[in-house]
Amino acid sequence: MSKDELEPRLAKIMSDIAEVEGIIALDADGKTITGKTISEDMGIDKISKTASTLLENVNSFGAAIEKGKATEVTVALNDGFAVVVAGSDFSVVAFVDSDSKSQLALLARTIKNLIS
Repeated sequence: MSKDELEPRLAKIMSDIAEVEGIIALDADGKTITGKTISEDMGIDKISKTASTLLENVNSFGAAIEKGKATEVTVALNDGFAVVVAGSDFSVVAFVDSDSKSQLALLARTIKNLIS
C-alpha cells in the first residue's frame, strides 16, 4: 500500500477513535512510511525505529518460547498504551493515553483490518 493510500486511512483511524494520540506506518526496516501525532514535537522517525526494534525483540522472544513471530504487541506504559501491529508489507504503531484502555481492542482490530 502506498503512502498516498495509507495517509487517509490512518487519518480516519485517528478521527474514528478520538483517543489515538498518534499513528504511524513503518516498513520492515523501521523507516516511517507516513504518520501523524497530536504533538508536533514527537519524532515519528524515532518512534518508527523503536517500534521496529520492539517487534524484532518480541520475535526473538517468540522464537525462544517456540510460539512464532509477533502479530500484535500491546505495551502498557506509565502514561498510556502503545499498540504495534505487524503486517507482511508494513506495520502500524498507535498510542493512546492512560484513560483509553477500553479502546485498545478496537484500535488493534481496526489496524489489523487496515493491514490485511
